[in-house]
Amino acid sequence: MGVLKTIITALGLWSIATSPLMALTDVPRERAQIFATCLGRASAEMEHSWLIGGGADAAQDRRALFEMLLDTVASRSGIPGPELLDMRIRAKFAQAHLLQIATFHTDPDRKRRADAAARRAQRPCAALILG
Repeated sequence: MGVLKTIITALGLWSIATSPLMALTDVPRERAQIFATCLGRASAEMEHSWLIGGGADAAQDRRALFEMLLDTVASRSGIPGPELLDMRIRAKFAQAHLLQIATFHTDPDRKRRADAAARRAQRPCAALILG
């Protein structure tokens, strides 16, 4: 339970820190960090959609969009490739963990909290997508 609280708290703080206004920054380093995190989350969402079925095409499209956005700013960000990859993997792991709990856990309250946390973590990324 302590790990879940830590993950939820970290994701909640991150989502506050990356509100849509901050996400539109002109600083390539900050954009790269945001896009790497969103790419990791989108990857987890895509793989989860493959696992449980439904919505995989939309999830693939979101992932491809964030991959393109990250590729666009990565070279100007000053962040080494391995560090960007680490950001992606950490975000993917955290999102996948929440999605697994939300889908497969036996405690309904814990499932509900994990689902809410997963949706909350995706909000800053969704705010970057038009339409």
